[in-house]
Amino acid sequence: MMSAMASLARPRLPRTAEAIAARELRAAIVRGALAPGAKILQEATAQELGISLIPLREALKTLASEGIVTYEPQRGYFVADLQSEGIDELYAVRDLLEAEAERIAVGRLGAEAIELMGAQLRVQGRAVAERDAVEMIAANRVFHFTLFERCENPWLLRFVAQLWDALDPYRVLSYRRMWLQDDERLIPDEILAEHRQILTALQRHDHALALQLLREHRERSRAFVVVLSPADHASR
Repeated sequence: MMSAMASLARPRLPRTAEAIAARELRAAIVRGALAPGAKILQEATAQELGISLIPLREALKTLASEGIVTYEPQRGYFVADLQSEGIDELYAVRDLLEAEAERIAVGRLGAEAIELMGAQLRVQGRAVAERDAVEMIAANRVFHFTLFERCENPWLLRFVAQLWDALDPYRVLSYRRMWLQDDERLIPDEILAEHRQILTALQRHDHALALQLLREHRERSRAFVVVLSPADHASR
């Protein structure tokens, strides 16, 4: 699932040690293995990946330029730890870029892409039933990027992918914290229902309705994402 997600989210990169390290670090951050605010232990990470420190540090520089990690002099690299205003700013930019990608893409969506989006809804449905936050986020990402990539603008796709990379760890943690506090919450089911409404509009070629539903879906998504409190950090 992660490889499929990555192929839709960004242009293919050469299989260099640096590219592999960047890919693996992104995946670890998204699935919560590296939580927001966590320090990245460079020697241990390089050893785990089977690479030297030089390509790992280059990968960290790349992730820092994307806002996924931060660098503190004399301390090293840390997973970016956003506050509420930072998440609001990311969503504001997401709204602009995604709306443009969707506007271009809806008229170019063929039967094969619609079938793929439907398949991802089935994956997401199983993940909701099993309370699997990582699988939910992965299926959600493929669902949306199947549409985004039809805009055929690599720069637009690259910037949208960077925003998703920065936000996905918070989405995973939001699901997990929600289920710890109240496993009867229906938000994941509601998100799945919204995806089904979007797909139905696309299947009917009702582009105006699809764009409206996508815009409303983004607004609800922002309301769901939460910021970790100090107690949350201490518990990890």
